[in-house]
Amino acid sequence: MSFDGITLKSIIGELNNSILGGKINKVFEPNKNEIILGIYSNGNNYMLNMCISSNNYRLNLSTHNKQNPLNAPRFLYVT
Repeated sequence: MSFDGITLKSIIGELNNSILGGKINKVFEPNKNEIILGIYSNGNNYMLNMCISSNNYRLNLSTHNKQNPLNAPRFLYVT
């Protein structure tokens, strides 16, 4: 599936209706190609999943939690 202007407009519309003005509560990095933002908006908790894998790229919004590693990867450490 191509990621064209029509697809991008649909994604922006969905995100504007659900998480615009929300607050980021948590940041997860389940693997090296994926980042999940826990967002609280309009009384709901959302998980914004961003994956940059070359064969499985995606951006999706969910209300379900995903399993995370016990030890946080280096990206999440604050120095």
